[in-house]
Amino acid sequence: MKIFGLISLTTMLVIGFMISLNLGYYLVAINGISGFITWRDKRAASKQQWRIQEQTLHGFALIGGWPAGVIAQEVFRHKTQKSPFKWVYRLMILLNFSCASLLAYITFFTQ
Repeated sequence: MKIFGLISLTTMLVIGFMISLNLGYYLVAINGISGFITWRDKRAASKQQWRIQEQTLHGFALIGGWPAGVIAQEVFRHKTQKSPFKWVYRLMILLNFSCASLLAYITFFTQ
């Protein structure tokens, strides 16, 4: 999954910056935050501290932060065994792909 995340993140950023600088910066920011909150949740879990809600992690995946989230999950070995979380996370990735594809179709093929 880590290589999938790296390839996806690179592709997403290149295409994002090709479309618009603002989109590229948005993707950098959202992926940075997503990676950070995954790291923060892992750290909190190991120290028995306040945790970040799973819905927050899923939300960041849905709005485009899933590549960094996938990479962070693998690097920090966080939530890699929790099956319900993984299935919902994958659903968020699928929804993100679907929305991005629809947006690309509307932007490039309906003019």
